[in-house]
Amino acid sequence: MKRIPVTPRSDYREKIEALGFDFHGDYWREEAYYRFTAEETACLEEATNEAYRLYCEAAQFIIEDNPEFMERALNIPKEIGERIRASWDADELSLYGRFDFILAKDGTPKILEFNADTPTSLLEASVIQWQWKEDVFPECDQFNGIHEGLVQSWKDIFPKKGEIHFAGALENNEDTGTLQYLASTAMEAGFSTRVLDMQALDLQNGRFFDPAGELVNRCFKLYPWEWMDESPDGCLAEMEWLEPIWKLVMSNKAILATLYELFPDSPYVLPCYLSRPRSGLFCKKPVFSREGHNVS
Repeated sequence: MKRIPVTPRSDYREKIEALGFDFHGDYWREEAYYRFTAEETACLEEATNEAYRLYCEAAQFIIEDNPEFMERALNIPKEIGERIRASWDADELSLYGRFDFILAKDGTPKILEFNADTPTSLLEASVIQWQWKEDVFPECDQFNGIHEGLVQSWKDIFPKKGEIHFAGALENNEDTGTLQYLASTAMEAGFSTRVLDMQALDLQNGRFFDPAGELVNRCFKLYPWEWMDESPDGCLAEMEWLEPIWKLVMSNKAILATLYELFPDSPYVLPCYLSRPRSGLFCKKPVFSREGHNVS
């Protein structure tokens, strides 16, 4: 992998904002790009697929065999744990997730964490990066099937089509942009969509209704499950959620310790413990940690 300086497009701000990326601030920069070899790309793809397989095995180990660990170490209340197990046993499908890797000196990807519940960076990773590539290096290729994968996943998860609500904290521009992009992929897949603020969902007798009084049967929420479980009635409401509630186990940072316990010899897994190691440098983070908050 090489970091290569390049001249930014003179009109890149106008171009990316025209595609809905109006929350870029200083985050999107075009004075350099990263070039990967085909072998490095294949290595990352293999690591991602294997990392997800390991996470699924770790989640099953916790959900099926160690419910007390879920309550004690993951800080998940018992009644929510029971709902998680029902969701897992029903094989409720997941739409997406994002791994954060660090590269070892030999190029091996190492798992830092799995953003399993409410990952963003979708619009810029799919549409915006592709537009940049087409403008600057039209003769080159980019290993990027995010958009097509999302469109197909909607069809796989809900084969009967219909309506999907998209809810989140709309005062946050990044969340709003991400929700609107995801809704556009669902529309491309043949669904009708409604984007609304999470606080606008009205819970009545165990069912959610939107501001127009329409029953919400399916809802993609860009809203963490650990915030949802502060109101257990909302977690237990009768509807189809994306992401499914079992993703609460995968998004919890304590699962990293289980991952290391089960797969200490995996080239992708870093040592991780529930208590402070006896020696050496280490990173400490809470079980619920978002955007680097409270990490030391």
